[in-house]
Parts: sequence; C-alpha cells; structure tokens
Amino acid sequence: MRPLFLCLALTSVGCLNFGKVDDAKIPGELLGTYRVQGTLAESDCGEGAFGSTNEWDFDVKLSRFHEDLYWLNGREVIAGSIDPDGVTFSFSTRVEGAVTPAARGRAGCTLSRSDAAKGRLSSETLDVEGFEATLTFAYSALADSNCEELVAEPEGAPTALPCSMTYDLVGSRTSAE
Repeated sequence: MRPLFLCLALTSVGCLNFGKVDDAKIPGELLGTYRVQGTLAESDCGEGAFGSTNEWDFDVKLSRFHEDLYWLNGREVIAGSIDPDGVTFSFSTRVEGAVTPAARGRAGCTLSRSDAAKGRLSSETLDVEGFEATLTFAYSALADSNCEELVAEPEGAPTALPCSMTYDLVGSRTSAE
C-alpha cells in the first residue's frame, strides 16, 4: 500500500495541503483570515491513521452571505450554514478516492471521506474575532470495495473501517483583509 497515494487521494488530516489561503474567490463578505489550532479529541482509526497527528494547525478564510458561511481553504470554497442565532454554524463535504485499482479476480479499494463541522462564531456581526468548532472525518470503504490490505498496512493505515476522527478547533483572526 502506498500511504502517499492514499494521502493524495483523500487529502487527509496530516496530509492536508490547504495551499495559499488567498487562492480561492471569496463569496459574500469576508470575515477574515484565521489561524486554526486543532487538537485530536477522539479517533477509532488508530494512531497516525491517514497521516493524522494529535495537534494540527492551518490558516483558513471565512466569509458570510446572510445565513451562509463559507470556509475557504485555498483549494475550494466549502459552503455551510449559520443558524438563526447568527453564531452557530455547520458544514459538510464528501470526497471519494481510489486507493488501489481493481485487478483480475480482486476488487479494488475505494474510500469515502465525509467531513462534518459544527461550531460557534464569536459574533453574529461581520466582526468575528474567532470561532470554536469540532471537525469530524469519517472514513469508509465503498460498496464492492476490498480494503483489507489497507487495514493490514503497518504505517499510516486505519486499524479498522469504517472509522472516524474528531478534532476540536479554535480559530483566531489574524487579518480582517
């Protein structure tokens, strides 16, 4: 199994490459750029699975348009929603990636990763100094996939599938521009 290929296929936690935060177009009103520090809260994927680490930090831009919150990671704009209270937000995304191709007499391994975040902004106005959130990555093999070899890998592989990991995030605004 090639952990690097797996990392590229699913852009997992430890392998996340957010690129430049200013690469994506900004919808709505910019709230700012935030330095985010994440701490692994729980995982049943196994230590270091998918390149995960106990501590994780990255930059992200947030913007808002009415009840929509946009998480701009430098590669894409992830749309989420803001609850009627003006501060509680959530978003979810999903990606699939082939880890090993099918071969004669053997099914390949294709994984699905679902991301879900829930959190609170520090303000219901456009002056958001920070936020707190939880971000969960859930991994599963697609139907008709055989990922037994992946689970058997010694380094960077999950101990079982399906599995998930959750990070507690704290974001502090570093720039309002």
